[in-house]
Amino acid sequence: MTKFKNIVSTLVALVISVTAINARTVNRTNTFLAERPFTVIYIGNEGDYLLFRVIFNAEHTASKFEISDKQEGEIYTADINSAHKEQTLKIEKKENQELDFKLVIGNDVYSRSFAIL
Repeated sequence: MTKFKNIVSTLVALVISVTAINARTVNRTNTFLAERPFTVIYIGNEGDYLLFRVIFNAEHTASKFEISDKQEGEIYTADINSAHKEQTLKIEKKENQELDFKLVIGNDVYSRSFAIL
């Protein structure tokens, strides 16, 4: 069982590393990906919390941002009114957590998901 946990932990670390590498490229050039209205970057852990940076690249004047947990339902919601806005969010860490980040612009819904094992 311990060997299985080590393998799963290694896979999670690899996925997080790939996300972090992509995040460094976006921040280094200080440009936003035009085809994505928002980007979610896993920053790391802080005690019992997960840290995420969310960058909004929507040219729309009004949109809604939501974070939901598969087990708990909606845990955060906010109206986003300006383009190129950036937020750092702290979310309580739980075992086998599945987080879904959604940006709603009119009738369009954009989503990014993270699984915490």
